[in-house]
Amino acid sequence: MPGIRISTVIKAPISRVWQVVEPVERHVDWMADAESIEFIGDQRRGVGTAFLCVTKVGPIRLTDKMRITEWQVERAMGV
Repeated sequence: MPGIRISTVIKAPISRVWQVVEPVERHVDWMADAESIEFIGDQRRGVGTAFLCVTKVGPIRLTDKMRITEWQVERAMGV
């Protein structure tokens, strides 16, 4: 299946970056277009975690159904 891959270089220690991105429920604090996150089920971390993320860009608001597909502590998180 086609996909989109986005990466960025952050000038900070890996452990600090992971502290910020690891709690999925806090992604709305740093994602400019994310308004809210609602988990689907009890899982909150790791591969298989599913959630609904309401995003807004300009006048357009969407609810994206997402699932974490990759989880390597202090290395990678794939959605």
